[in-house]
Amino acid sequence: MSQYSMKFSLCLFVLCFGGCGDYLPESLGPARKLIVLADSTDWQTLEDPLREIFETVIYTPQAERVYEIEQGDVNFFQAHKHAQRKNLLVIAPLNADHPTAQFVKDILSPEVQQAILEGRAAVSWKKDVWAKDQIFYVVSGKNLATTLENLYMESDRLYRTLENAVDHSVRENVYSFGERENITRELADTYGWSVRVPFGYRILEAYPDSGFVVLARDNPNRWLSVYWESDVHPDQLTEDWCIQKRDDIMGRWFGGDRIAPGEVAVRQAEFAGKLATVLQGLWENEATWKGGPFKSYAFVDVDINRFFLIDIGVYAPNKKKAPVLRQVDLVAKSFAINREFFQAAKATPDERL
Repeated sequence: MSQYSMKFSLCLFVLCFGGCGDYLPESLGPARKLIVLADSTDWQTLEDPLREIFETVIYTPQAERVYEIEQGDVNFFQAHKHAQRKNLLVIAPLNADHPTAQFVKDILSPEVQQAILEGRAAVSWKKDVWAKDQIFYVVSGKNLATTLENLYMESDRLYRTLENAVDHSVRENVYSFGERENITRELADTYGWSVRVPFGYRILEAYPDSGFVVLARDNPNRWLSVYWESDVHPDQLTEDWCIQKRDDIMGRWFGGDRIAPGEVAVRQAEFAGKLATVLQGLWENEATWKGGPFKSYAFVDVDINRFFLIDIGVYAPNKKKAPVLRQVDLVAKSFAINREFFQAAKATPDERL
């Protein structure tokens, strides 16, 4: 029996039962790295599709990969501590005669293997199998061509699952030194909205009469700003309107900052329970010769008649910016409305007593 078979004979059907014991060690490796266990012969076919699916690029303005693929070998599973990897994917066809295929058959039940052969299953994943904060994927098929088809067919779910897992890991790190709960409460009580403010952030600027607050942290420079105003209808939030609004706001308070022409992508997504227009791209300031990545969420909360634009940005010359932008983005995604604030504002003098 090979070393990986001996390792997993005690953990058979681990995907169904969730691990080899109550104690789990800490997972290893950066959150943005995905270790892929694949046979070298299959890798020639699978490498490009895997990189296409997972190695998305963000321009900061340098091209930075959001995730990094690294091939691993099941024959060195113990030696390279793959069981403790934070993000681990094994991919192999069931009809192959190599160690990676045998590895897949060792960890999947006969029922799951039959479902794969019949085309009723393609991809499985489970969290915390052999380590804490770990996500483990299995991608297979009856042959290599079917395995590749299954990979493409499930690519959106695979990527989204990795995104959620990495967000959880990064969020834990962002708040590992605690939360400035006094500032979070101050925001909710003073402005009617709040974000969970991590240790290290401060209120850089606040203009309540103009509806603008900036939170910031140094080393490297990063910020989160919140702008709000009333009487904006959701139908106004077109692509051009949101781009111009962002330029107007940042140009006014950030000394001429604007979106770099042609360097913005626009889409829609859910944010704080509302449908938001999302802008992501590069900001620049021609006067100071500065620039970097940004992301904005624009939406209207019709219940309180308020338009919000939440903007995040990074300025970090000669440093990786994508991981920092992701950290600030997770702070932004903690945005919440203090409904009691607006209910109190609407109350009559008698009701306030």
